[in-house]
Amino acid sequence: MDPVESRIGLSRSAATERMLERIGRYVAIESPSRGVEALVRLADVVAADAAIAGGEVETFDADGLGRNLRITFAGDTPQLHPLYVLGHLDTVHPRGTIETQPFRIAGDRLEGPGVFDMKSGIAIMLEALALFAEGGRRPRRTVRVLLTCDEEIGSHAARGLFTTAADEAYAALVPEPSMDDGSLKTRRKGVGTYRIDAFGRAAHAGIEPEKAVSAIAELASQIVHLLDLADHARGTTINIGTIEGGTASNVVPAHAWATVDTRFLDPDEGERLDRSLLAIGPVRTGARIESVRTEMRPPLVRTTEIGSLADQAVYLAAGLGVTIREGTSGGGSDGSLVASLGLPVLDGLGPRGGGAHAIDEHIMLSDLPFRLAFYMSLLETI
Repeated sequence: MDPVESRIGLSRSAATERMLERIGRYVAIESPSRGVEALVRLADVVAADAAIAGGEVETFDADGLGRNLRITFAGDTPQLHPLYVLGHLDTVHPRGTIETQPFRIAGDRLEGPGVFDMKSGIAIMLEALALFAEGGRRPRRTVRVLLTCDEEIGSHAARGLFTTAADEAYAALVPEPSMDDGSLKTRRKGVGTYRIDAFGRAAHAGIEPEKAVSAIAELASQIVHLLDLADHARGTTINIGTIEGGTASNVVPAHAWATVDTRFLDPDEGERLDRSLLAIGPVRTGARIESVRTEMRPPLVRTTEIGSLADQAVYLAAGLGVTIREGTSGGGSDGSLVASLGLPVLDGLGPRGGGAHAIDEHIMLSDLPFRLAFYMSLLETI
Protein backbone atom coordinates (compact mmCIF):
# COMPACT_ATOMS: atom_id res chain seq x y z
CA MET A 1 0.00 0.00 0.00
CA ASP A 2 1.10 3.58 -0.63
CA PRO A 3 2.92 4.59 2.62
CA VAL A 4 1.44 8.10 2.48
CA GLU A 5 -2.12 6.81 2.14
CA SER A 6 -1.49 4.25 4.85
CA ARG A 7 -0.34 6.95 7.26
CA ILE A 8 -3.22 9.36 6.68
CA GLY A 9 -5.95 6.76 6.16
CA LEU A 10 -7.22 8.48 3.01
CA SER A 11 -6.46 8.32 -0.67
CA ARG A 12 -4.14 11.03 -1.93
CA SER A 13 -6.97 12.61 -3.89
CA ALA A 14 -9.36 12.66 -0.91
CA ALA A 15 -6.67 14.15 1.34
CA THR A 16 -5.84 16.76 -1.27
CA GLU A 17 -9.49 17.79 -1.59
CA ARG A 18 -9.79 18.24 2.16
CA MET A 19 -6.67 20.39 2.30
CA LEU A 20 -7.70 22.44 -0.74
CA GLU A 21 -10.96 23.37 0.94
CA ARG A 22 -9.21 24.45 4.14
CA ILE A 23 -6.39 26.33 2.41
CA GLY A 24 -8.88 28.08 0.15
CA ARG A 25 -10.89 29.41 3.09
CA TYR A 26 -7.76 30.80 4.75
CA VAL A 27 -6.38 32.41 1.60
CA ALA A 28 -9.77 34.00 0.84
CA ILE A 29 -9.42 36.06 4.04
CA GLU A 30 -6.67 38.47 3.02
CA SER A 31 -4.72 39.23 6.17
CA PRO A 32 -1.93 41.77 5.69
CA SER A 33 0.13 42.79 8.71
CA ARG A 34 -1.69 45.55 10.62
CA GLY A 35 -4.96 44.63 8.87
CA VAL A 36 -6.56 44.16 12.28
CA GLU A 37 -10.12 43.37 11.23
CA ALA A 38 -9.07 40.72 8.71
CA LEU A 39 -6.49 39.21 11.06
CA VAL A 40 -9.09 38.86 13.80
CA ARG A 41 -11.53 37.32 11.32
CA LEU A 42 -8.94 34.79 10.16
CA ALA A 43 -7.99 34.00 13.75
CA ASP A 44 -11.65 33.31 14.53
CA VAL A 45 -12.00 30.97 11.54
CA VAL A 46 -8.83 29.07 12.43
CA ALA A 47 -9.89 28.90 16.09
CA ALA A 48 -13.26 27.43 15.11
CA ASP A 49 -11.56 24.81 12.93
CA ALA A 50 -9.19 23.94 15.76
CA ALA A 51 -12.05 23.60 18.25
CA ILE A 52 -13.83 21.16 15.93
CA ALA A 53 -10.60 19.11 15.87
CA GLY A 54 -10.57 18.99 19.67
CA GLY A 55 -8.28 21.92 20.41
CA GLU A 56 -8.61 24.14 23.48
CA VAL A 57 -8.33 27.71 22.19
CA GLU A 58 -6.82 30.70 24.00
CA THR A 59 -6.89 34.16 22.42
CA PHE A 60 -4.55 37.08 23.07
CA ASP A 61 -5.35 40.55 21.75
CA ALA A 62 -2.20 42.02 20.25
CA ASP A 63 -2.22 45.76 21.01
CA GLY A 64 -4.03 46.89 17.89
CA LEU A 65 -2.18 44.48 15.60
CA GLY A 66 -4.72 41.65 15.57
CA ARG A 67 -5.12 38.49 17.62
CA ASN A 68 -2.70 35.75 18.61
CA LEU A 69 -3.87 32.19 19.21
CA ARG A 70 -2.58 29.39 21.40
CA ILE A 71 -4.39 26.11 20.83
CA THR A 72 -3.75 23.01 22.93
CA PHE A 73 -4.36 19.45 21.72
CA ALA A 74 -4.08 16.71 24.33
CA GLY A 75 -1.40 14.08 23.80
CA ASP A 76 -1.16 10.42 24.69
CA THR A 77 1.61 11.04 27.22
CA PRO A 78 0.70 14.18 29.18
CA GLN A 79 3.70 13.91 31.52
CA LEU A 80 6.04 14.67 28.60
CA HIS A 81 6.96 18.26 27.82
CA PRO A 82 4.62 19.62 25.12
CA LEU A 83 5.50 20.08 21.50
CA TYR A 84 4.89 23.55 20.06
CA VAL A 85 3.90 24.34 16.48
CA LEU A 86 4.64 27.94 15.45
CA GLY A 87 2.93 29.79 12.62
CA HIS A 88 1.68 33.22 11.61
CA LEU A 89 -1.60 34.54 10.26
CA ASP A 90 -0.33 37.70 8.58
CA THR A 91 0.99 38.07 5.04
CA VAL A 92 2.94 40.76 3.21
CA HIS A 93 0.27 41.20 0.52
CA PRO A 94 -2.02 44.26 0.70
CA ARG A 95 -5.79 43.91 0.62
CA GLY A 96 -7.08 43.46 -2.91
CA THR A 97 -4.17 41.31 -4.10
CA ILE A 98 -6.52 38.36 -4.50
CA GLU A 99 -8.34 40.21 -7.27
CA THR A 100 -5.28 40.04 -9.52
CA GLN A 101 -3.67 36.99 -7.90
CA PRO A 102 -6.67 34.70 -7.29
CA PHE A 103 -6.67 31.41 -5.47
CA ARG A 104 -6.52 28.90 -8.28
CA ILE A 105 -5.04 25.66 -9.57
CA ALA A 106 -2.66 25.99 -12.54
CA GLY A 107 -1.32 22.55 -13.39
CA ASP A 108 0.51 21.33 -10.31
CA ARG A 109 0.58 24.83 -8.81
CA LEU A 110 -1.82 26.13 -6.21
CA GLU A 111 -1.64 29.91 -6.33
CA GLY A 112 -2.87 32.78 -4.19
CA PRO A 113 -1.62 35.49 -1.81
CA GLY A 114 -0.25 33.93 1.35
CA VAL A 115 -0.70 30.35 0.16
CA PHE A 116 3.04 29.63 0.42
CA ASP A 117 3.91 31.91 3.33
CA MET A 118 2.25 30.41 5.22
CA LYS A 119 -1.46 29.60 5.14
CA SER A 120 -0.96 26.19 3.57
CA GLY A 121 1.43 25.23 6.38
CA ILE A 122 -1.20 26.17 8.98
CA ALA A 123 -3.94 24.34 7.08
CA ILE A 124 -1.95 21.10 6.72
CA MET A 125 -0.98 21.13 10.38
CA LEU A 126 -4.63 21.55 11.47
CA GLU A 127 -5.73 18.89 8.99
CA ALA A 128 -3.28 16.44 10.58
CA LEU A 129 -4.69 17.16 14.04
CA ALA A 130 -8.24 16.86 12.70
CA LEU A 131 -7.46 13.42 11.26
CA PHE A 132 -6.06 12.33 14.62
CA ALA A 133 -9.30 13.39 16.31
CA GLU A 134 -11.49 11.72 13.68
CA GLY A 135 -9.58 8.47 14.08
CA GLY A 136 -9.71 8.53 17.86
CA ARG A 137 -5.95 9.00 18.07
CA ARG A 138 -3.70 11.58 19.69
CA PRO A 139 -0.21 12.92 19.11
CA ARG A 140 2.48 11.46 21.35
CA ARG A 141 2.95 14.74 23.22
CA THR A 142 0.51 17.49 24.05
CA VAL A 143 0.67 19.92 21.12
CA ARG A 144 0.39 23.66 21.53
CA VAL A 145 -0.17 25.56 18.29
CA LEU A 146 0.95 29.19 18.60
CA LEU A 147 -0.23 31.42 15.75
CA THR A 148 0.89 35.05 15.71
CA CYS A 149 -0.61 38.01 13.87
CA ASP A 150 2.51 40.12 13.25
CA GLU A 151 5.37 37.81 12.24
CA GLU A 152 6.03 39.67 9.00
CA ILE A 153 6.71 42.86 10.94
CA GLY A 154 8.72 41.40 13.80
CA SER A 155 6.41 39.30 16.03
CA HIS A 156 6.60 41.96 18.72
CA ALA A 157 3.18 41.15 20.18
CA ALA A 158 4.07 37.51 20.86
CA ARG A 159 7.45 37.75 22.59
CA GLY A 160 6.00 36.81 25.98
CA LEU A 161 4.28 33.76 24.46
CA PHE A 162 7.59 32.68 22.95
CA THR A 163 9.26 32.88 26.35
CA THR A 164 6.55 30.63 27.79
CA ALA A 165 7.06 28.18 24.94
CA ALA A 166 10.80 28.05 25.48
CA ASP A 167 10.29 27.45 29.20
CA GLU A 168 7.86 24.54 28.90
CA ALA A 169 8.32 22.86 25.52
CA TYR A 170 10.40 19.91 24.38
CA ALA A 171 10.82 21.35 20.88
CA ALA A 172 9.04 23.44 18.25
CA LEU A 173 7.91 22.56 14.74
CA VAL A 174 7.58 25.41 12.25
CA PRO A 175 5.44 24.85 9.12
CA GLU A 176 7.03 27.77 7.29
CA PRO A 177 7.80 27.06 3.60
CA SER A 178 10.42 24.41 2.94
CA MET A 179 13.45 24.99 0.75
CA ASP A 180 12.86 24.89 -3.02
CA ASP A 181 13.62 21.16 -3.10
CA GLY A 182 11.51 20.41 -0.03
CA SER A 183 14.42 20.45 2.39
CA LEU A 184 14.19 21.40 6.04
CA LYS A 185 15.59 24.69 7.29
CA THR A 186 18.06 24.03 10.08
CA ARG A 187 19.90 27.33 9.68
CA ARG A 188 18.41 30.77 9.11
CA LYS A 189 19.97 34.17 8.84
CA GLY A 190 19.31 36.69 11.54
CA VAL A 191 17.61 39.94 10.56
CA GLY A 192 18.27 43.45 11.80
CA THR A 193 16.42 46.46 10.41
CA TYR A 194 17.24 50.11 11.02
CA ARG A 195 16.06 53.57 10.12
CA ILE A 196 18.77 56.14 9.45
CA ASP A 197 17.74 59.82 9.49
CA ALA A 198 20.08 62.54 8.20
CA PHE A 199 19.47 66.18 9.13
CA GLY A 200 21.08 69.19 7.52
CA ARG A 201 20.17 72.82 6.85
CA ALA A 202 17.90 73.95 4.04
CA ALA A 203 18.65 76.83 1.70
CA HIS A 204 17.86 78.01 -1.82
CA ALA A 205 19.94 75.90 -4.20
CA GLY A 206 20.78 78.87 -6.44
CA ILE A 207 20.87 81.91 -4.16
CA GLU A 208 22.50 80.71 -0.92
CA PRO A 209 23.91 77.21 -1.47
CA GLU A 210 26.89 78.05 0.75
CA LYS A 211 24.57 78.31 3.75
CA ALA A 212 23.11 74.84 3.19
CA VAL A 213 23.99 71.40 4.52
CA SER A 214 22.46 68.74 2.28
CA ALA A 215 20.82 65.92 4.20
CA ILE A 216 20.65 63.84 1.03
CA ALA A 217 24.38 64.23 0.38
CA GLU A 218 25.05 63.26 3.99
CA LEU A 219 22.80 60.22 3.70
CA ALA A 220 24.45 59.18 0.43
CA SER A 221 27.85 59.21 2.11
CA GLN A 222 26.46 57.13 4.97
CA ILE A 223 25.03 54.56 2.53
CA VAL A 224 28.42 54.02 0.91
CA HIS A 225 29.86 53.31 4.35
CA LEU A 226 26.96 51.04 5.32
CA LEU A 227 27.31 48.86 2.23
CA ASP A 228 30.97 48.33 3.10
CA LEU A 229 29.86 46.59 6.33
CA ALA A 230 28.71 43.55 4.33
CA ASP A 231 30.84 40.41 4.39
CA HIS A 232 29.50 38.07 1.73
CA ALA A 233 32.06 35.38 2.52
CA ARG A 234 30.45 35.05 5.96
CA GLY A 235 26.87 35.37 4.67
CA THR A 236 26.50 38.94 5.91
CA THR A 237 24.51 41.24 3.63
CA ILE A 238 23.27 44.83 3.73
CA ASN A 239 20.33 46.18 1.75
CA ILE A 240 19.14 49.77 1.55
CA GLY A 241 15.44 49.07 1.18
CA THR A 242 13.89 52.55 0.97
CA ILE A 243 15.20 56.08 0.76
CA GLU A 244 13.42 59.42 0.81
CA GLY A 245 14.23 63.07 1.27
CA GLY A 246 13.95 66.61 0.05
CA THR A 247 11.04 68.85 -0.91
CA ALA A 248 11.88 70.40 -4.29
CA SER A 249 14.66 70.42 -6.86
CA ASN A 250 15.66 74.01 -6.01
CA VAL A 251 15.85 73.45 -2.23
CA VAL A 252 18.88 71.93 -0.56
CA PRO A 253 17.19 69.30 1.62
CA ALA A 254 17.20 69.51 5.40
CA HIS A 255 16.05 65.93 5.98
CA ALA A 256 16.46 62.53 4.35
CA TRP A 257 16.04 58.97 5.61
CA ALA A 258 16.63 55.39 4.63
CA THR A 259 15.74 51.93 5.90
CA VAL A 260 18.46 49.31 6.14
CA ASP A 261 18.07 45.52 6.19
CA THR A 262 20.92 43.42 7.55
CA ARG A 263 21.21 39.60 7.33
CA PHE A 264 23.76 37.42 9.09
CA LEU A 265 24.40 33.76 9.88
CA ASP A 266 26.74 34.31 12.81
CA PRO A 267 25.41 35.98 16.00
CA ASP A 268 28.75 37.77 16.34
CA GLU A 269 28.18 39.35 12.93
CA GLY A 270 24.79 40.58 14.07
CA GLU A 271 26.41 42.24 17.07
CA ARG A 272 29.10 43.83 14.88
CA LEU A 273 26.50 45.26 12.51
CA ASP A 274 24.34 46.49 15.37
CA ARG A 275 27.23 48.33 17.02
CA SER A 276 28.27 49.89 13.73
CA LEU A 277 24.81 51.01 12.66
CA LEU A 278 23.89 52.50 16.01
CA ALA A 279 27.21 54.35 16.33
CA ILE A 280 27.35 56.13 12.97
CA GLY A 281 28.02 59.85 13.09
CA PRO A 282 27.92 62.67 10.50
CA VAL A 283 30.69 63.20 7.96
CA ARG A 284 29.69 66.78 7.04
CA THR A 285 30.03 69.80 9.30
CA GLY A 286 26.59 70.89 10.43
CA ALA A 287 24.91 67.57 9.67
CA ARG A 288 23.30 65.27 12.22
CA ILE A 289 22.54 61.54 12.09
CA GLU A 290 19.99 59.53 14.05
CA SER A 291 20.02 55.74 13.85
CA VAL A 292 17.29 53.53 15.34
CA ARG A 293 16.96 49.75 15.30
CA THR A 294 13.39 48.77 14.41
CA GLU A 295 13.70 44.98 14.47
CA MET A 296 16.18 42.35 15.57
CA ARG A 297 15.61 38.66 14.89
CA PRO A 298 18.50 36.34 15.81
CA PRO A 299 19.81 33.68 13.44
CA LEU A 300 18.72 30.07 13.72
CA VAL A 301 21.92 28.26 14.64
CA ARG A 302 22.06 24.51 13.99
CA THR A 303 22.71 22.94 17.38
CA THR A 304 23.19 19.28 18.25
CA GLU A 305 19.56 19.14 19.39
CA ILE A 306 18.33 20.65 16.13
CA GLY A 307 20.48 18.17 14.22
CA SER A 308 18.88 15.31 16.14
CA LEU A 309 15.38 16.53 15.26
CA ALA A 310 16.41 16.85 11.62
CA ASP A 311 17.75 13.30 11.62
CA GLN A 312 14.41 12.05 12.92
CA ALA A 313 12.54 14.01 10.26
CA VAL A 314 14.75 12.72 7.45
CA TYR A 315 14.19 9.15 8.66
CA LEU A 316 10.40 9.59 8.87
CA ALA A 317 10.24 11.17 5.40
CA ALA A 318 12.22 8.26 3.97
CA GLY A 319 9.63 5.89 5.42
CA LEU A 320 7.05 7.77 3.37
CA GLY A 321 9.12 7.38 0.22
CA VAL A 322 10.51 10.91 0.11
CA THR A 323 14.12 12.07 0.49
CA ILE A 324 14.55 15.39 2.26
CA ARG A 325 17.71 17.18 3.34
CA GLU A 326 18.74 20.18 5.39
CA GLY A 327 19.21 23.70 4.08
CA THR A 328 19.93 27.31 5.02
CA SER A 329 17.51 30.19 4.47
CA GLY A 330 18.16 33.91 4.24
CA GLY A 331 14.75 34.67 5.72
CA GLY A 332 13.82 34.87 9.36
CA SER A 333 11.02 33.12 11.25
CA ASP A 334 9.58 32.79 14.72
CA GLY A 335 11.60 29.60 14.96
CA SER A 336 14.71 31.74 15.24
CA LEU A 337 13.25 33.61 18.20
CA VAL A 338 12.44 30.54 20.28
CA ALA A 339 15.69 28.84 19.25
CA SER A 340 17.60 31.82 20.65
CA LEU A 341 15.86 31.08 23.97
CA GLY A 342 17.24 27.55 23.96
CA LEU A 343 14.36 25.60 22.40
CA PRO A 344 15.26 23.07 19.65
CA VAL A 345 13.46 23.92 16.41
CA LEU A 346 12.60 22.02 13.24
CA ASP A 347 11.79 24.66 10.62
CA GLY A 348 10.75 24.65 6.97
CA LEU A 349 8.10 21.94 7.27
CA GLY A 350 5.66 23.58 4.85
CA PRO A 351 4.99 22.34 1.32
CA ARG A 352 7.29 22.91 -1.63
CA GLY A 353 6.57 26.00 -3.68
CA GLY A 354 7.96 29.43 -4.42
CA GLY A 355 7.30 33.11 -4.94
CA ALA A 356 7.42 34.07 -1.27
CA HIS A 357 6.42 37.74 -0.89
CA ALA A 358 5.93 37.95 -4.68
CA ILE A 359 3.08 37.99 -7.18
CA ASP A 360 3.73 34.38 -8.25
CA GLU A 361 3.41 32.87 -4.77
CA HIS A 362 2.44 29.21 -5.04
CA ILE A 363 2.76 25.72 -3.61
CA MET A 364 3.03 22.37 -5.38
CA LEU A 365 -0.28 20.54 -5.25
CA SER A 366 1.34 17.12 -5.53
CA ASP A 367 3.33 17.73 -2.32
CA LEU A 368 0.27 18.11 -0.09
CA PRO A 369 -0.47 14.43 0.70
CA PHE A 370 3.15 13.80 1.68
CA ARG A 371 3.23 16.87 3.90
CA LEU A 372 0.06 15.76 5.68
CA ALA A 373 1.47 12.27 6.28
CA PHE A 374 4.81 13.79 7.32
CA TYR A 375 3.15 15.99 9.97
CA MET A 376 1.27 13.03 11.35
CA SER A 377 4.46 10.99 11.57
CA LEU A 378 6.28 13.82 13.34
CA LEU A 379 3.46 14.32 15.85
CA GLU A 380 3.28 10.59 16.59
CA THR A 381 7.03 10.18 16.99
CA ILE A 382 8.75 13.24 18.48
